[in-house]
Amino acid sequence: MSRTPSAHRTISEHREAVRALLRCARARGREDDAARPVPLAAARGRVLAEDLVAPLDLPPHTNSQMDGFAVRVADLAPAHRAGQVTLPVHGTRAAGAAPAPHVPGTATAVMTGAVLPEGADAVIPVERVLPPRFDTPTVTVAAADVPREGSFVREAGSDVARGEVALPAGTVLGAAALGACAALGLTGEDPVTVQHGPRVLVVSGGDEVVPAGRPLPAGSVHDANGPLLEAWLTGQGAARVSRLRVDDDPHAFLGALRAALEESRADLVVTSGGISAGAFEVVRQGLERAGTRMWFGHVDMQPGGPQGCGLLRGTPVLCLPGNPVSTWVSCEVFLRAALADVWACCPPARWTSARLDAPVEPLESRTQLRRGTLLPTAPARVALVGGASSHLLTAAARADVLVRIPPGTGTLPRGTEMDMLVLDGGVVTRCSETSDEAAGAPRGARNGP
Repeated sequence: MSRTPSAHRTISEHREAVRALLRCARARGREDDAARPVPLAAARGRVLAEDLVAPLDLPPHTNSQMDGFAVRVADLAPAHRAGQVTLPVHGTRAAGAAPAPHVPGTATAVMTGAVLPEGADAVIPVERVLPPRFDTPTVTVAAADVPREGSFVREAGSDVARGEVALPAGTVLGAAALGACAALGLTGEDPVTVQHGPRVLVVSGGDEVVPAGRPLPAGSVHDANGPLLEAWLTGQGAARVSRLRVDDDPHAFLGALRAALEESRADLVVTSGGISAGAFEVVRQGLERAGTRMWFGHVDMQPGGPQGCGLLRGTPVLCLPGNPVSTWVSCEVFLRAALADVWACCPPARWTSARLDAPVEPLESRTQLRRGTLLPTAPARVALVGGASSHLLTAAARADVLVRIPPGTGTLPRGTEMDMLVLDGGVVTRCSETSDEAAGAPRGARNGP
């Protein structure tokens, strides 16, 4: 029998069930698919599977942190007795110039990033000498501006030394990490070993669903869920995503699913739609007829209430609801956590908090996950985007957070602090049009509710 005694789950209960399902998928996955090298240029957003060791010092040479003058601190000692000291300027070193020795008793003009002349042990910023410019034969340093040894000097290897771990396993290869790789001399063709998620078969469709690019008959809709799931899973590090489109015939669905599983060798099947209480719920009906070990029921949240999961001939199957926003929210709430915990192929969910920008009416018995956008205010505020309905996909595309609204009977007033899940996406806005500063609020002021 495909149904368990309990047809209802909390969000936490179902999240743990999905984790268990992914553990099963992970156990089935081939070890050579768990981590493998890819060109650095193709690794953006991926997760390092092993430590990246620095092939050179970073920075590769000791250099100046400021535009100024390289000196020996000992040569400035007379300033402590006389109140100041004057040194002749001997040479100018630009960033990229070959190293040159420092002449004792002088000041060498150095630009930011220039190799520190050998023998110098500090840099005085140009604005701390008299005259504060470079076209001068001498510079005078006041006693109060005499630096300590090492001042404004960036030592070779002070970021990371050759042979040390530059980026540990588990690092997400975002902009800063990729910049570090480039600074270490790695090119886009150089390989880095990254975590790979499961090989996933995405199943979407229905008699009313038409692929994009084809004429749309009356009563039909374009397939949003197939492309949505493929893009989402690829972005979370899935090793490979295959697609299967099905109609509303349970027998044909089951045959097509088995054939696609054989061909794709998928570790995980993710379906969308066909699992609720309607008369044409192809996924639920097909899998029930197959005698699979499946659970179908309802999770106490909106959107994304109908859910299912289980095994088909040993292959884990995760069944998501069919409305596009419900599909997407289910991925963020359930699948992201499982992929991060079990496969380590994507960053874990990130939570933050902000104050409601307008009152909200919660549902009495279910947690709502409303789409929202963070406003550039201090303290942070969140504005809900669109309504609560699960078909409002373009509104979801404008969201950068999912606002968790707990069940209750009373209105949540403006200014209520809310927890929210941070998303990838949203709409870029001009902060000057919406910020507190633009509205005349003092910098750092806290708005009341």
